[in-house]
Amino acid sequence: MADMISNPAAAASAYANMAKNASLSDGASDASSTSSAPKASFGNFLEDSVRSSIDTLKQGERASAAGITGTMDPLAITQAVTAAKMTLETVSAVRDAAIEAYNKIQSSAI
Repeated sequence: MADMISNPAAAASAYANMAKNASLSDGASDASSTSSAPKASFGNFLEDSVRSSIDTLKQGERASAAGITGTMDPLAITQAVTAAKMTLETVSAVRDAAIEAYNKIQSSAI
C-alpha cells in the first residue's frame, strides 16, 4: 500500500479533504436544529470526489501540453502527470470494485 503513494502532497490533500468532509458531516448533525446548513451526504462526497478527479486529470493534460511547448518546469510537469495517473488508477479501481459489488448483488438475488 505504501508504494502506491508516490505524491505525498496529493495524499495529504486527500486526507485533508476527507477530514474536512467528516467534520462537516459531524457539525451538520449537531447544528441541524439551529441552522439550515446543508447536510453532507455520500452523494455530495462522491460528486466532490469526481469533480476533484476531473480537475486533476485536466491539470495533468495542461501540464503535458506545457511540457511539449517547454513553458513549464519539468518537475511540475512530472508531479502533475503523476497525480493524474494516480487519480485515473484510483477511479478505475473504485469503478471495478463497484461493478464487482453490483455483480455480487445481482448473482445473490437470483
